[in-house]
Amino acid sequence: SAYSKQKIIIYIMIKKFLPLSTIILILLFSGCNKDNEDLIRGKWQLRHIDMPNNSQISTDSVFYSFQLNIFELATLVRGNDFSAEKANGIYSIKTDSIFMTITPSFMSTALKSPYYGWHTAEKNFAIKKLDHSALILSCNDTIYTFRKF
Repeated sequence: SAYSKQKIIIYIMIKKFLPLSTIILILLFSGCNKDNEDLIRGKWQLRHIDMPNNSQISTDSVFYSFQLNIFELATLVRGNDFSAEKANGIYSIKTDSIFMTITPSFMSTALKSPYYGWHTAEKNFAIKKLDHSALILSCNDTIYTFRKF
């Protein structure tokens, strides 16, 4: 009958196109992570932190650097030599979030800086904006705004 022929044609079309559409969706979603990974690579200068109580902390001496799943936090210390306090760790990007873990030997440095806001060895940030010149991260209602350096 005509109805069973239509069912067979629809079944064949689904069987042929479902794997292709699945591959396309996987590539699209994995492409987002790759794009974010490419965009975040490099050095970012923290410009300000918007706190949950509506106060804002401005800075020009804190830098986050990202490269090949390793990150560095650096704060320039004003003095005769402009030295930097640094902390290192690893990161991973999942869709619209970045998960960072401080290396244990650098935990005391991360804990003492008011600009980092680290209270544990791990932190998960939502990526609110990421392009070639701006990065905005959010964690526990605190917003971190960066510019590419």
